[in-house]
Amino acid sequence: MKTIKQAALLFAGVLASTATLAATPVGTPIQNTATATYYSPSDAATQLSVSDSTSFIVQEKIDVSVTNNDSTSIDVQAGSTQVIEYTITNTGNGNETFDLTVTNQAGDVFDVTNVKIYLDDGVDGFQGTETEVDLINLDPDEFETIFVVVNIPVGQNIGDDSVINSNVTSATTGAASGSVGDILSGQGDGGTDAVLAANAGGSIDAVTFDVTATAGLVVVTKTVLSTVHPTLGAVKVPGSVVTYQILVEVTDAVNGLNIVDNLPANLTYVDGSLLIANSDLAGVELTTSNAVANTDSAADSDAGRYDPNAGTNGRVTFVMGDQAAAGDFTIQFQATID
Repeated sequence: MKTIKQAALLFAGVLASTATLAATPVGTPIQNTATATYYSPSDAATQLSVSDSTSFIVQEKIDVSVTNNDSTSIDVQAGSTQVIEYTITNTGNGNETFDLTVTNQAGDVFDVTNVKIYLDDGVDGFQGTETEVDLINLDPDEFETIFVVVNIPVGQNIGDDSVINSNVTSATTGAASGSVGDILSGQGDGGTDAVLAANAGGSIDAVTFDVTATAGLVVVTKTVLSTVHPTLGAVKVPGSVVTYQILVEVTDAVNGLNIVDNLPANLTYVDGSLLIANSDLAGVELTTSNAVANTDSAADSDAGRYDPNAGTNGRVTFVMGDQAAAGDFTIQFQATID
């Protein structure tokens, strides 16, 4: 994904004016010479000259751009998981490492929980299998996409709000406590001085979560358990088998419970891969030793079925019926990347 984005930016740069040229790299020597030419009053034929030069080394400018690709105000349901996508761009002129943190802001009603930050792996959207990170290293003009993932506590009421700050801070020594314009002696690339273009050489994005619905009687959590190619290992390429899991948490009695999963394009359902466990086994691979295999057919008495003609690319359905009490179910199936 990064390569595609950078190519697009390069093309856009060709169309832009010369005012958008890349910043001068840190460590670049810049020398300037002033020259005076003149004739002596006694010799009008011989031109004389005198000059003087001055030079300096370009310092490192520490700067970063943080773009929220979603929203700064999000309506949420209590008990839900929320994902915010950011693009982090090194807008300085040197290589820089940035610390990534998320903090709960004081003065709101509640704090989010289970905060994690993941690095985009190039597959569109958040899959849950990305690598968890707390820092990124970027060359000048380089960028990366990250996902901030948080949980909204189940017990929150309608009208409750929570504010989080996603912080991107330079990891250069002295930057974290520094202010705009501070010079960090010898901390730039190649031993040059570094200059902070922002407080802490970073940026902060605040997002507010507004609870507009309390926790439902049923909570559904969809994850990718694994993605494995038969010969290439744990990669996401055509031919890889994706193992999906759905955790269904029933918090009180409900009637007519159905779990429906419409397969997106570019996936082909793996025949006979339906499994269900009457417990919370999220993150644990289901097999016939800890779960029950269901057939793809809707004609038998088990809950699972697969209809290749439903939706735009096939549909997995589990007909759970009436549930007299609270309980957990883990559903698993597989699909192959076309």
